Amino acid sequence: MQTPETVIFADTIHSLDGEKQYTAIGITAGVVTHLGSRSEATEWSGPDTKVIDHGTATITPGLVDAHIHPIFGQSVARGVFLGDAKDLDDARRIFARHAESQPADAPVLGYGLNVAVFGEAEPHGGLLDEAAPGRASYVTCFDAHSALASQPMLAAAGITGTETFDDASSIVVDSEGRPTGFIREFSAMALVEEALPPLTIEGKVDGLERLLRGMAASGLTGGEMLDLADPDSLEILRRLEERTELPIKLRVAPWIMASDAPEQLRHLIELQGQHGRRWQVRGVKLMIDGTVDNGTAWLYEPDTEGESTESLYLEPQRYVDNLRTLAAAGITTTTHAIGDQGIGFVIKAISELPGNGVLHRIEHLEEMNDEDFTALKSSGATVSMQPTHCTHFVRADGSDAWSRRLGGHRASFAFRLRDVQDAGMVLALGSDWPIAPYDPRLILADAQTRRRTEVPGSDSAQPRHKLSAREALEGYTVNVHASTGAVGGRIVLGAPADLTVFAEDPLSLAPEQLCTVDVLGTYLDGQPVNAGDPLLTA
Repeated sequence: MQTPETVIFADTIHSLDGEKQYTAIGITAGVVTHLGSRSEATEWSGPDTKVIDHGTATITPGLVDAHIHPIFGQSVARGVFLGDAKDLDDARRIFARHAESQPADAPVLGYGLNVAVFGEAEPHGGLLDEAAPGRASYVTCFDAHSALASQPMLAAAGITGTETFDDASSIVVDSEGRPTGFIREFSAMALVEEALPPLTIEGKVDGLERLLRGMAASGLTGGEMLDLADPDSLEILRRLEERTELPIKLRVAPWIMASDAPEQLRHLIELQGQHGRRWQVRGVKLMIDGTVDNGTAWLYEPDTEGESTESLYLEPQRYVDNLRTLAAAGITTTTHAIGDQGIGFVIKAISELPGNGVLHRIEHLEEMNDEDFTALKSSGATVSMQPTHCTHFVRADGSDAWSRRLGGHRASFAFRLRDVQDAGMVLALGSDWPIAPYDPRLILADAQTRRRTEVPGSDSAQPRHKLSAREALEGYTVNVHASTGAVGGRIVLGAPADLTVFAEDPLSLAPEQLCTVDVLGTYLDGQPVNAGDPLLTA
């Protein structure tokens, strides 16, 4: 029998390979070569075997976040975090205090603002003009699909309100055609962001390293980066790998936007297979619509403001053409689809693809009716959802912007994790950082409680969609891999030794305890990861 290079002990090792549990793992050349008990491990080990004993800890397959934006997110998460503002006055106070600390000639930036603070009024940049009079100010809203700009910021960017776009992006104007400071979707936001001070590439490399170390410290061993929105993205990854090993592995799936020309799709196809030591380009992300909260989702019926009636594609057939081209090239895809008509359109497009074994995933699935859910089950699609989008941004009393815009009936079809799970579909879980915190412990807990678990007294939206502890863990391990046709997420012979070590068993802890359970470390290919000082994020 081969002698392992390393043996790792723990009182509980959840293999997620059926009900098999072990207390010892043998690793050689980064791969699991032995599994068994502590006593059996004495028979494997030789004089040169390195032994690591985690005592009463629990080891699981390495946690992988199915949806993150670690590089693009640095451009989003700039300035002061406004996500905890309780109302408009609170947001104004937070932003005003931040503005006082900024140089007089620098733009005042913020992010994470929940548009629910405006109540039933449409969001507008007047909030920023009041908080920081005369200053060029810019705030991305929590969904990252919309933003607020002050009047001086609009002027600096040359925004007049007459701009048109190749997709459903828009500069919102008042009854007299003047920009209100509310900006919807990426093409419109980009016009303002071009007037912001750029981040340096070295600064972005530093920021990525801190972020990924923070992710590793929280228990993540991998993440699915669903964009190459920052044109420096691949260079940033290369430079970081020249400096050190990435603290987590990354699968990169660049996005194709509704406004992109055909040559961009060809470029993304050509990028497939590019890789470093711990990152690779595999897959493409598409978007069929925006978000409910800012009125850019695609619904069968208008929302309560008369909005969310269109796809981001001015000609939705272009989405179908892009999807078919990618499928024919053997490329796995994932599609952002939030509104019911957008979801239904994507389900139909996937179900009509020629079967060639390539998997196609649908992202978010925030509001889906029963008819489309039935079609989803037979479409061949896999699913990726973010439990904390519901628990952080949707309120049980319906007072949040998402619920208010949909109305009570449609809001009852919210984030149907339980239904997807019970239908036997592959359900991957993640955060969508920087939209929500990346800490997997919080997300695993919220998936079980259907509320913001770390906040005592928080309420539950559609509690019937709770997952069990094991179902949630599978959503962060085996199902992330399976959702794109990959193999992984189990501790089995021949698998890469990517592991997460918890001080206590996450399958036995109450969700409230899971939020703060210590992560003792992670391993990538059998090597312990030096997470260093984690980056504190909102």
